[in-house]
Amino acid sequence: MLFMKKIIFILTSMTLIGCGNMKLDNFSDNKPVLKIEEYFLGKTSASGLFIDRFGNVKRQFTVDMEGIQEKDAFILNETFLYDDGEEEFRKWIITKTSETTYRGESSDIKGFAEGKRSGNAINWHYTLKLKYKDGIMNVKFDDWLIMQDSKRVFNKAAMKKFGIRLGDVYLFFTKTE
Repeated sequence: MLFMKKIIFILTSMTLIGCGNMKLDNFSDNKPVLKIEEYFLGKTSASGLFIDRFGNVKRQFTVDMEGIQEKDAFILNETFLYDDGEEEFRKWIITKTSETTYRGESSDIKGFAEGKRSGNAINWHYTLKLKYKDGIMNVKFDDWLIMQDSKRVFNKAAMKKFGIRLGDVYLFFTKTE
């Protein structure tokens, strides 16, 4: 319990001191280079949590993922299991649009997700159609993936609605192969 409180404090502190001001160019020389189509190929697992803007942990979850290359498209199947027992499935279809850019599609994404890579980081921008109460709420994501080494990637995604920060999602990916 004490360990979890320390992690929450560190993550909340990072949020408050300006993680929202990260610049993709600052990662250009960092290694290893993160390429979605390489790191997420095969099986990957993750654990994560959502912390609201007041620092409260609202939800915890795990994710089992499988990445499959199909011609020019990279398919990423994600199965989420939340701490309240809810299960959710998301299928991404990701297309590499240049050496450093990606476009993603999913049934719960409004339009397209646009991603750009530099060094060991990828920054995605998209609007997620989030289930909320009895309806859907469109939430904007500023989503960062940062590769630590060949087996681990850290993910921080800031969620906003009408320009107001709702909170942050944190994920820790691990290659399971």
